[in-house]
Amino acid sequence: MYDRLLKVECDNQSVRTVPSLESRYYTDPEIFEREKVEIFQKSWICVGHQCMVATPGQYFVSRIVDKEVLIVRAKNGALHAFHNSCRHRGHRLAIDSGTCNRFVCPYHAWTYDLDGQLLGAPNSRNVADFDGSKFRLNPVRLELLAGAIFVNLDDAAPDMVDVYGDVESEILAAKPGISEQELVMDNPHPHRCNWKASVENFSECYHCGPVHKYLTSNVIDPTTYKLTAQGLIQRHQIEAYENNMVQRIWHFWPNTAIGLYPIPGFGTTLCIRHMYPIDHKNSIYHYRWFVDQGSSHAPVAEYAEIHAKTTVVEDGQVAEGVQYGMEHCGYKQGYLLADPNHAMSSEHVIVHFQALVRAALEAGE
Repeated sequence: MYDRLLKVECDNQSVRTVPSLESRYYTDPEIFEREKVEIFQKSWICVGHQCMVATPGQYFVSRIVDKEVLIVRAKNGALHAFHNSCRHRGHRLAIDSGTCNRFVCPYHAWTYDLDGQLLGAPNSRNVADFDGSKFRLNPVRLELLAGAIFVNLDDAAPDMVDVYGDVESEILAAKPGISEQELVMDNPHPHRCNWKASVENFSECYHCGPVHKYLTSNVIDPTTYKLTAQGLIQRHQIEAYENNMVQRIWHFWPNTAIGLYPIPGFGTTLCIRHMYPIDHKNSIYHYRWFVDQGSSHAPVAEYAEIHAKTTVVEDGQVAEGVQYGMEHCGYKQGYLLADPNHAMSSEHVIVHFQALVRAALEAGE
């Protein structure tokens, strides 16, 4: 897949009108099933930040469409990702998040340490050929990028640096302490739309003026929007109204945005957005807000609450409206206005994103 994706070039220069993906890409469950396999089971997917498993024994479970991955901090401080199933009969090992010394399957009490090694299985000593070393939890590839945890269900996929380049240095230059954070708020919000509609809504500021009145009147100046795509990374930059702050966001194919957000009266803070697909017409737009270690949570929590009541709700409403139009209003195909010279109103990055979607699906044919 990546061989095809990395050959897709973004035109950040030309002014033109481009036909969009047909509506069936958003409404056809068979296309979603192909995306599930060709995109989400083969791509690097961000599931959170390492501060969410800061101490040994902390864990959380993340869902990648219909697959569950268990993230845990081992006793020696290492981070591991495993398929969330017991090696015996497949029962899920953990739910949600928590802290433990070991994982005990609730079905037959097979027990694993935090490194995934089987510690014990009832009655196994009476089975002469039983070898517990053969029943480690099945690992999932895990890499960190600026403190964010990415996993990949495909053992054959290239490393992240080969996919995204050295974007980590760019992010760390903008905020050196981004790897050491504290989680302030975890805010999943339903988007009643195909996951691509969520990503595409994120990938332009054409809608910012009509839709996001609070955001564009109080926080960011949409006329300063700069937007480019290169390879599998989108870069967004926009000036804030206060203290010369700048909002910077890096979107990682296919569905994650790592952003530095200006908070009025506070400063710039980390927010990670995840556009998680559920099925062909439902997704979760998941915001996670962070602060530097030792910083006050209150200002970010207060802003995140305002953001949740304004921008988050507004994006959910327009995304649902897009999905409804795709399904019920005779819409077959639209047109994207690519005008990189006026980035606030340009959809050239959506053109690039849709080319990536086509390339990923073609790679699986």
